Amino acid sequence: MDSHEILIWYIEPESIQDTAQLSRFFGWLSPEERAQHGRFRFDQHKHTYLVSHALVRSALSLMTQVDPAKFSFKTNAYGKPFIATPTQHETLHFNLSHTDGLAAVAISRHGELGVDVENKDRQILTQSMVEQFFAPEECLAVEQASEHERSTKMLEFWTLKESYIKAVGMGLSIGLDSFAFKLATATQSAYLLRLDAQPEAIEAWRFWQGQPTETHLMALAFKYEHANPLLVKAQRADWLARA
Repeated sequence: MDSHEILIWYIEPESIQDTAQLSRFFGWLSPEERAQHGRFRFDQHKHTYLVSHALVRSALSLMTQVDPAKFSFKTNAYGKPFIATPTQHETLHFNLSHTDGLAAVAISRHGELGVDVENKDRQILTQSMVEQFFAPEECLAVEQASEHERSTKMLEFWTLKESYIKAVGMGLSIGLDSFAFKLATATQSAYLLRLDAQPEAIEAWRFWQGQPTETHLMALAFKYEHANPLLVKAQRADWLARA
């Protein structure tokens, strides 16, 4: 991976069930991660947590040739993780997202980024939530959509907004109505219509969207600071089961 490439690796957690492999994954986790894993009440949530964090460590290992267990992480004041050790890889940026049936990690040497995945069959958004959290421009776009397109448009906006706040690394301290998106068309990627906090930075942000499975949507946010375009590659992490 070079400085003008962003990789997204994704995997269905339920596709990995081998007990020896899962035990190996658990051995990679830090004491803090093991404690968090133990706090989940349901086995499904424990499994998703284990596989998704193994995906992060294994993907970073693939990029650096460092053993997956050798990575340690810290978080910023808002909880966004970054590499603490090995220190020579501190500039390698990553972001993790998981939802029902899918986990994904985005990795770049370019700069800060955020990724979000959502399950289309999981009804996380209602019209009242849209009115409460979306920007007026986005509410209007949802309202104008046909009935069979409405739920997909809501989820597209949601994944874009989540990817942006994760890239900025400030979580929900940023008001979701303080920035607004224009959804992608056949000829143009999604882009920011408005960015109240940093209007001068609006042109620096770029967004990529994909559908890794029939039931999942994905969005990536990243800053565009290089003369050369950035290439986004999203691939299934088939190697994780063999890691």
